[in-house]
Order: sequence, then C-alpha cells, then structure tokens
Amino acid sequence: MLIEGLFVMGEVNEAEMIFNGLVERNPVTENVMIKGYAGSGRADDSERVFLQKTQRTIGSSNAMISVYSRNGEIGKALELFEQTKGERNPVTWNSIISGHIQSAQREEALKLYMSMRRLSVGQTRSTFSALFHACSCLGSLQQGQLLHAHVAKMTFVSNAFVGTALLDMYCKCGSITDAQKSFMEIYSPNVAGWTALILGYAHYGLCSEALLLFEHMLDQRVDPNAATFVGVLSAYLLGQSGHLQEAEDLVKEMPIEADKVVLGALLNAGWFWMEMEMGERVARKILNLDPKNISAYVIMSNIYAGLGRWLEKMTMRKILRGSEVKKDPGCSWIELNNRVHVFSVEDRTHPCCDLIYSTLEHLTANVNLQNSICLKYFGVNIVGSVIGILIPVS
Repeated sequence: MLIEGLFVMGEVNEAEMIFNGLVERNPVTENVMIKGYAGSGRADDSERVFLQKTQRTIGSSNAMISVYSRNGEIGKALELFEQTKGERNPVTWNSIISGHIQSAQREEALKLYMSMRRLSVGQTRSTFSALFHACSCLGSLQQGQLLHAHVAKMTFVSNAFVGTALLDMYCKCGSITDAQKSFMEIYSPNVAGWTALILGYAHYGLCSEALLLFEHMLDQRVDPNAATFVGVLSAYLLGQSGHLQEAEDLVKEMPIEADKVVLGALLNAGWFWMEMEMGERVARKILNLDPKNISAYVIMSNIYAGLGRWLEKMTMRKILRGSEVKKDPGCSWIELNNRVHVFSVEDRTHPCCDLIYSTLEHLTANVNLQNSICLKYFGVNIVGSVIGILIPVS
C-alpha cells in the first residue's frame, strides 16, 4: 500500500496528504494511519484518526491500545480494553499485557494472563515473549518456571523469540543451567539468543564458556551486534585479569561502531581496575555520544576518589549537581510466596513498612551491642558483618 510505504520512508506529510484526499476511507487505511502516526511519534494524531472512525473494528482498537501503551497512557489503554468485551482476540490481550509491562506494572500483566487462561483465550508466541520479559524484570524465578510449564505444552519453546525470552529470564533470575537447556531447545537461534546466553555466562563468571560460545556463534555465521560485544568484553575482562589495553583495542576493531552500551562496559572495567587514563578516554567518547550520560560522570568520580584525586572528584560532583539529570535510586527485592517485594532508600510505600523498620532498628541495636563486645574483648570491629552466634569469653 502506498500510504504504508510512505510512512516506512519517513514521508509522513505525503502519507497524510494522500489519506486526507481519499474520497472513501476504509478500516484498513485508517489502521495504517493510526500505526504510521504512532511510529512517527505523533500519538495525538493516531488518537484523532481513531476517534473520527465511523466504524471501529477490533483491529483498530488493538492498534490504539498499543499506541496508548507505548505512549505511557496505560489508563486510556485499559479503558479501551474494557470497551472491547465480547469481541476481544488474542492480539487484544497481548496488547494490554504488553502495555502493563511497558508501564512497569508487571504483576498486573501476570494477573491479566491468568484471566486470559480462565477465559480460554488462546495464547500466542507474543504472549509468552512478553510475560517472560516481565518475570525477568521482576526477578521472579517461580513465576517464570510456572510460565515455562505452560509453554512447554505447546511448540513455542523452539521459536527464536519465545526461546530467547525464556533463556534471558533464567539468566536474570539466577538459573544459568536452565538457560543453557532453553538455548538448546531453540530450533535456529538468532543473534539475540546467542547474545543472551553469552551475557548470562559473563554475568556468572563463566568466562571460558562465554568466549567459546562466541566462537561457535561466528562458526554458525551469525553476525554479532553491539550487545554481543558487551558480553564478550565482560567475559574477556573477567577472564584476563584486567588486560584493558587489549579490551580497548578490541572495541576499536569491532566491525560495528561502539555505542554507549559497549563503551559503558569498558568504562566499568576501567573503574574496577582503577585505570584513570583509559577511563577518561572512554568517558569522553560516551559523553560525545550522550552529553547527559550520568553514569560516565559517576564512574569517573568514583575512579578519582579511589585514586585520591579529590580535586577531579569534586569537579565531577559539581557537574552532576548542576545537571538536570538525577541518578535513579538503587533498590533491592526479595520473592516471598510468589510475590516480589521491592525496597529502595527511605521507602515507606510497603504495607508492612512499620514492622520492617522496627525489625531493622532491632537488628541494628543488636549489631552495635555485639560490636561493642568484640571491640572490648578482642579489639575487632564487626559492624557491617553478618553476625551469627557470639559466645563471650568468661
């Protein structure tokens, strides 16, 4: 279709002119405009075309649910989803599930999946790809294993997209063995599948396995991408005890231009080995690509501090304070009874926060007491250590 082709070429105004000149519009053309506008960053125009439609179809509703979701308007997406009762198809469900995942409402996405099953709505490859990603973000191994049991009854595990999402989930949820098995089940893994396992190996310190897998990937004539090189770099640095010059040369010789993700891996290595000059070179490259990249400033500040270069550290901190970009607070989480509990600094949103803080205060008081005993009798400071049972000397 001409209009669709114009959107692909980025000729949005020409596509719009032809659409506005049509004597009769049909649902297919209108859906093309809805998707085309959305892909061009004009979600308001997508909504305008949708609301002006004289005859809405489930296809146009599905398209608009996706548009709302990608635009961060999950409330509108959910409202439209509710209006499709009686005519929903698997695409409708996949669209609203993906919308919740994109809006960081992963637990709601899993609840929607259970409703989908109760209503006997057929699941597709897109359903499981999205849900495995949700489990990866939540760090929920139990939910991921439950989904794996469901998908194992179908033929989807051999699909490259589903299989890659599955092995990525296992890597990020702490089961590299299951990730290996999932990789072996993929019929013809693409670059994403190879890369996911290489990154998993590197993350768990299995450096030789990561590098061997990379060589096998090249033997299979699968072209690596930037993310692949991040995994290779991580494995190489971990396995070669800080040979940073070789790593930097590897980045320069890559067949693709190093992006901020690849350079970020190299900068992190420079921080680990406290290589200031290399860190400065890499940080400059990152900031040329992304002047507001807060990580480059933070890492260089840490390198300077570790080397006692306090003037340079203060310069980095001054730049950070003057920038509009703020560092996201760190967080941790635990999974208990199939539910993930997330905690961040000074977080009081958890329903049991009073009990949690009371317990922490009790633990802190106990640590301080035990520490004073150790200091008195043994001259040892154990603050920050995990304390087991202390038997005082009589």
